[in-house]
Amino acid sequence: MGQLLKFIFKRKTGAVGFCLLCTILLLAILAPFVSPYNPQLVTPAARLQSPNFSHWFGTDHFGRDIFSRVLYGAQLSLIVGLSVAVLSLIMGVALGASSAYFTTFGLVVMRLVDALMAFPEIMLALALMAIVGQASLINVIIALGVVYAPRMARTAYSLSLRIREFAYIEAAQAIGTTHWRILVRHIIPNLVSPIIVQSTFTCALAVLGAASLDFLGVGVPPYVPSWGTMVSEGRLYITRAPWITIFPGIFILLLVMSLNLLGDSLRDALDPRLRKLL
Repeated sequence: MGQLLKFIFKRKTGAVGFCLLCTILLLAILAPFVSPYNPQLVTPAARLQSPNFSHWFGTDHFGRDIFSRVLYGAQLSLIVGLSVAVLSLIMGVALGASSAYFTTFGLVVMRLVDALMAFPEIMLALALMAIVGQASLINVIIALGVVYAPRMARTAYSLSLRIREFAYIEAAQAIGTTHWRILVRHIIPNLVSPIIVQSTFTCALAVLGAASLDFLGVGVPPYVPSWGTMVSEGRLYITRAPWITIFPGIFILLLVMSLNLLGDSLRDALDPRLRKLL
């Protein structure tokens, strides 16, 4: 782990991404202690106040403190991003690796994966949310996990096709090792490095996807502090109170940018050919 961080910090972009992500993560964890107000507290007398000493990011049309809601929204975004990345990783690696090893099974599964990837991601997520019919955090995670799993499956499939032809796989087959043992012990462990990198990009996409669903009103319930909902509510007051939209938008940008910068650095650090150039 220390060696990996050393390679990441050799690149300025990697160091910036790591520090940004750690800062947002720390703010999200400490939100109950750092936020000066309850994010649900409605104060009509303080509605639409511009940023000041009492409300650092101003207040919204209900008088709720924007700074407090942004901090709690960071918790939600990180939970969704991490959960979707893990869910899509599990489904994608299982489908991709088994499809590469069992060719007949793979012909069917990969065609379904291609069909799912043909749909725009936000449209597919909207369709899945319409099917489940209830706005909740769990449903958002499941919908986005299904949306981004094909991308992970395609990555795992292409890598597993190459690994399947290695000599040690043929040796394992020759001595009678079961197919599932070969998958679990020899193929999937060799996917770890590229899959971890892909997971960081999936996490960033999930943050954007969750914000998009919240913006459209089909994500988490409206009373839950989320960056997408805040941007959606702020667009009605964009000329009078632009801070309602600006601050959650900035945090969406910073979180997605930090994940992408960290993913780029991880890719370079985990690639033996690029590691020599760092």
